[in-house]
Parts: sequence; C-alpha cells; structure tokens
Amino acid sequence: MPGFSVKIKGEGTDPKYCCSSCNLLLNEPRQTSCGHRYCKSCLDYPSRSGRERFQCKVPICGQQINTENVFPDKAIEREIQSIEVFCNNDDDGCKWEGLLKELKIHLAECGYEKIACIHQDCGERFPRRDLSKHLTDNCASAACQWYPFKDIAKHQESCPMAPARCGWCGKKGLTRAQLQDHQHPQSGDCPNMKLPCHFEPVGCKEKLERKQHGDHQKKAITARHLAMLLLLATHLEGLVLRDQDIGSRENMRAAIPRLDKDQGSKIAQLEQNVSAYQSEGATASGSGSSEALENRVEQIRAKVEDAIKKLAAWEPRVGTFEGIVAVLNREIEKCSSQMEAYERQRRQDREIIETLERKVRSLERIIALKDVALAEQDLRIQTLELTSYDGILTWKIPDFIHKRHDAITGRTRNLYSPCFFTSRTGYKMCARIYLNGDGMGKGTHVSLFFVVMRGHFDGLLRWPFRQKVTFMLLDQNNREHVIDAFRPDPTSSSFQRPTSDMNIASGCPLFVPLSQLESSSHAYVRDDTMYLRVIVDTSDLN
Repeated sequence: MPGFSVKIKGEGTDPKYCCSSCNLLLNEPRQTSCGHRYCKSCLDYPSRSGRERFQCKVPICGQQINTENVFPDKAIEREIQSIEVFCNNDDDGCKWEGLLKELKIHLAECGYEKIACIHQDCGERFPRRDLSKHLTDNCASAACQWYPFKDIAKHQESCPMAPARCGWCGKKGLTRAQLQDHQHPQSGDCPNMKLPCHFEPVGCKEKLERKQHGDHQKKAITARHLAMLLLLATHLEGLVLRDQDIGSRENMRAAIPRLDKDQGSKIAQLEQNVSAYQSEGATASGSGSSEALENRVEQIRAKVEDAIKKLAAWEPRVGTFEGIVAVLNREIEKCSSQMEAYERQRRQDREIIETLERKVRSLERIIALKDVALAEQDLRIQTLELTSYDGILTWKIPDFIHKRHDAITGRTRNLYSPCFFTSRTGYKMCARIYLNGDGMGKGTHVSLFFVVMRGHFDGLLRWPFRQKVTFMLLDQNNREHVIDAFRPDPTSSSFQRPTSDMNIASGCPLFVPLSQLESSSHAYVRDDTMYLRVIVDTSDLN
C-alpha cells in the first residue's frame, strides 16, 4: 500500500518523512543508493513490471537505480511510527489522537469509521456506530437483531435468522432456524425427508421418504424384519456364551469381524426359513401352522428380552472403554497441537533464514563492488608509478611465452604499454606491440607502433606532433640492441591533435624478425621477459 494519508498533530510534516513518489508519510520506508526514500510499494511497482532498474523521481536527481541496492530504513520507520496524529474521522466528530503506530488499532474500533453492511447483497456503507440502526431500520437483507461488533463476522456464519433453502424439497423463504425445524427427523414437515426404518436397531439399513414408510413396513414385516430380530437374538445368545472367553478389549475387537462374517450367511438362511414358513402357511389347512409361528415369535421375544438384560450388564464395560478412548483422543489432540506449533515455528525460522540469506547476498554484492573499485584504484596507482615524464618509456613485458601464444591463437592480438609524457605538461603517448606481427609482418615479425594519446594540456602544445621517435629492443647481455627510428609525417592523422582517447598507431610493422628473438648469441628474451624502450626526442621542446 502507498504512504500514510493522516492528519499530523502540530506543524507540517518534515520532508525527510515523505515518500519521493507519492509524497505521503513513508510506509515501510526504503532508501536508495542515491539517498532518497520511497515507500516499499512505490518501489515494488517497477519490479512487478519486469524491470530491474527504475529512475529516481526526484527532479534534481533522476538517477537510474538498481532495485537490488535498496535497503529498509528502520531508523526513519521508528521515527515515523512515533509521530502524533489525529483520527482520520476527526471531521466527523472523533476526538482520538495518539501515535501513528496506534492509529490502525483505533480505526479497527472507531465508531466513526465507515464500514460496509455485513450482508453482502446490501452494499451500503455507514459509520460503525450506526450498524445496529442500519440493521434494524434500513437494511432490507437483515433479519437478525443480534449484532455484537467483535463477533459479527463469526455470528454471520451461524446466524439463525439468515435466509436458507431446503435442499430436499426446494422450499424457499426459510431462515436457518426454520430450516432446522423443517428438516427435524421427528417434528419436521419436509415431505421429501428421508428417515430410517423403525427396525434400524436390529439391522434394517433402509432410508425412505416419510410417505414410503407404510409400503416398506407392509412388504418387509413378515420376512426380513422378523429375520433380523431372530438374527439379533441368535447373535446376542452367542455373545453371552463367548463373554467368558473375551477378557480384553483386543479380544472383543477380534471377535467383531467374525460375527459380521457370520451375519450374512445367517440372514440368508433365516430368509429361506421365513419363506418356507410363509409357503407352509399358505398351503396348510386349519390354524396349526399359525399357532407354530406365534410360538416361534414368542420364543424370539423372550430371547430378545434376555439379550437386553445382558446388554445392560455390559454397559459399564463399554463406559470404561469409552473413557479409555476419550483419554487417547485427548492425547492425540495434544500431540496434534504440539505438531502444529512446531510447524509454525519451523515456518518462522525458515522466514528468518531466508531474510538473513537475502542480507548476506546483498552484502556479497556490496563487497564485490568494493573489490572492483579497489582493483581499479590499484591499477591506477600502478599506472602512475610506471609513468615517466622525460619522453623515455622502458617497457617490461613479463610472461612472454604465454602472451606470445595468446597472440598466435588470436586471443590477445596486441598489448598497450603504460602511458608516458614528454614533460609534466607535454605530449601524452604510449606504445603498442603485436608479438605475432601485424600487417606485412604478421606471422614473421614483431610489430611495434607509437600512439599519440589525448592529454590534459593538448591546447598548449604544438600540432601536428613532429618529434623523432626511436624504438629499442634491449639485449639483456648488453651486446647488440635492435634499434629503429622514424620522424612523424605531419600530414598523417596519427600525429594530429587527438579527438578521441588515442590516435591511430604508427610505427614499424617489421620491427624485428621472430627468428631473431630465439638467437642464442643475444638475450632479447630472458627468464620469459622482454624489455623495450621508446625514446622521444625532446631537445627542441625546451
């Protein structure tokens, strides 16, 4: 977000606290390498558009700033957060005043702050203190009169007066509370509500609409429901017999799958028996079969009552097991809470590590820039140390074999010497050498050239350059130096007043044959080092 738009207590705002882009109080201030300050969001805009640089918006500056060289200004941020301000709603009657860092907390509770209606389809905005009046008198979407400010969002999720629609029958115009009554299993009036069969406790899993229950009872009462009752009684009798053998919770759990496995086969057998009873009742004459069926039902009823008594005796054990499960559930919840806390701490630690890594990368970039600057200063100092002001250059070329190889392969075709001068205010010059030759001497000779460079005092000198130039390849045995000399051509552009850093080189493309460098009677190259001397005649310049 851009800077803070607030009313400051006292005199005007100090310009150092204002963003150079939006001119508001700095929000998350960042300082650029040119010394100006911006809000974080005002600097994020160029990076979002894919640019790595942006232009400083201060008219007298206008520098191109690399976004990587921008840093948080925590000192200014602390000063800004301590500025005394008024509430943004003071024109509407709010009398609050305090520090800027407390303003956000106040606005979250300020009765004069304008908020939107809690009903999304309303869309009206009004002061917070008028919320109750709006919901009572003006809001067409409000049906609830319960609206404490702190819990209004949470209440909205479970408000009993919120509009609702029945998903079963499609009835509209209901509130959430009315919908619960409409779908209540015992007292609800929804015609499409599905209710379980009355024989659900004994195994019937059918769920039917209210109007279908009658047909289901008529069709299933004589066959499946009686079979389920008989099955339950048989199972309970079997459980009573096995109760003495099951001494632990694990044994009971192991017995349950076996009982479930037997249930299917017994149901099928009972259904066959019931079908047989039905067919016998249809073909038999008299009331003998009916009396046998009634006796069988009475026996089943007696077994069910006995099973109910035994179930009552098992209830304490079930309660004990439920208590154990509850304790285990609490332990699991406790462990889950601890795991969530560890995960939150891990995320926080990871964020801290990422922040520190970014700072380290930024410091590494700064150190790299410092190293480059130091290298440039070292090179400049070395150049100044090697500079002469008497018109004589003695040039040492070390690591000759490697540089010669680079010249042959084309990696480094030529080398420039340090610059030298005819005097402190005289001509500025340097030499240029091709260790594998250039032009006519390429591949056969060493080519040596003289270069006139642009100096600080060219306006005081005589042009074109006319001084005699002498080249010397020094024999390190001091026996026979290779010497060549020439006088500049006044019409050549190489000796006119320079208009760029240096003129076109001019000299001797056939200075010395390459074969002569390897002569055993001379020491032009010794210890992988060559020495050259360039002498400029300065006798007529004084």
